[in-house]
Amino acid sequence: MAVADWTRPEAQPVQRILILGGGFAGVYAALNLQRTLADLPAEVAIVNRENFFVFYPLLPEILSGSIETESVLNPIRLVVPKATLYVGEVTSIDLAHQRVEIRHGLYRHYQEPATLYYDHLILALGGVPRTAGIPGLAEYAFDVQRLSHAFALRNHLIDTLEQADIETDPDRKRQLLTFVIAGGGANGVEVAAHIRDLVYGAIRYYQNIEPADLHVILIHSGNRLIPDLPSRLGYYAERLLRRRGIEILFDRRVSRVEPDAVYLTDGEVIRADTIVGSVGVMPNPMVANLPVPHDPRGAIAVNNDLSVPGYPNVWALGDNAFVVDPYTGKPYPLTAQTAVREAKLVARNIAASLRGEPLKPFTYRTIGAMVSLGHRSAVAYIRGLTFSGFIAWWLYRTYYLLQLPRWDKRLRVVFDWTLDLLFPPVLVQLKVGQPAPSSERARSRPVPAQAADSKD
Repeated sequence: MAVADWTRPEAQPVQRILILGGGFAGVYAALNLQRTLADLPAEVAIVNRENFFVFYPLLPEILSGSIETESVLNPIRLVVPKATLYVGEVTSIDLAHQRVEIRHGLYRHYQEPATLYYDHLILALGGVPRTAGIPGLAEYAFDVQRLSHAFALRNHLIDTLEQADIETDPDRKRQLLTFVIAGGGANGVEVAAHIRDLVYGAIRYYQNIEPADLHVILIHSGNRLIPDLPSRLGYYAERLLRRRGIEILFDRRVSRVEPDAVYLTDGEVIRADTIVGSVGVMPNPMVANLPVPHDPRGAIAVNNDLSVPGYPNVWALGDNAFVVDPYTGKPYPLTAQTAVREAKLVARNIAASLRGEPLKPFTYRTIGAMVSLGHRSAVAYIRGLTFSGFIAWWLYRTYYLLQLPRWDKRLRVVFDWTLDLLFPPVLVQLKVGQPAPSSERARSRPVPAQAADSKD
């Protein structure tokens, strides 16, 4: 069988289908292409900054320690064995000449840029945290949109407990033990719940920290949590989180963030060493800057078959695509569920275009949504039915367990959950590879005199 040369612009004996991004949209597009292209002369390649696929729905559970980090990581070469993987950052996309430039730069070991040519291109680069124009949010607030940031946040949380346990200044201790989350959507609620689970579960091992010392504060600009779900579930989440000690500030907005404080638009200042931003996601800037139609957020306003206007061999999905639900007239939610469905259609339409068959439009009825509230509680909206509490938590875990792409990962997650029920949390802090905002916070604070003079 002929093999494609991805580095040459000339036509190849097989069609080259290049996928940019190794998240839900990209990996599931590759999985579906393996099936739909089985009888066609075509090859698939994926470009991703890491050689693994992160199962993001379970990422908040890393914060509380319910599961190990490795359990949500899936090596792309094992998940999609028939695809070629290029590990690197996308540095430019040239739609006119059907080429993409990438560069491998892990651990600053930069290589010369490589140029890849394609016959079909799938844009699945995901999104970046939205800052909502809030000064300091990007520099000084954590986010959990990337695995490295979630890992850094967990390390930081444990570090604040270590510091607070030996802190004698009550004001400084309160600041260390105040945890602020900006954003009351699904992600913000999950992060707040799992931060609460970690710190409340850990303090029994710290002699000088009491439950009354902990302050988990959730700031939301609206008047109820998780506005994408029915109001009944939002109110349930509010009651449960309040009962578990989380303070919720409704109809409040953050005006700016500093390394050790959150400033609200009404003038209130909250002193805190831990600030998490969860105010939404924006499309990857690489996609937002392409010369094609976009929605106000920067996502590509695709055709109903998910192709990019003006480029019938370019497709966009996931956070990179703006797609309107024909049943509701509203955009489809930017969820993993939607991305997986879009990936299936794109694979089908690429195969159809290679065969000269008509393309199908994207139509999909959302099954529902689920949000973890930590400690054996959740809310769920499934096919018009609402669930809350333990049964929703069981549905949440069962559904996402079955969505993991490999059986060995499913077994690992079940094992992690079992250990979490039987044994105390593992309060290990690994000070390796800490990304911003940890480095920004460190640079923003003066070094104590005794530390500055130390040679050790």
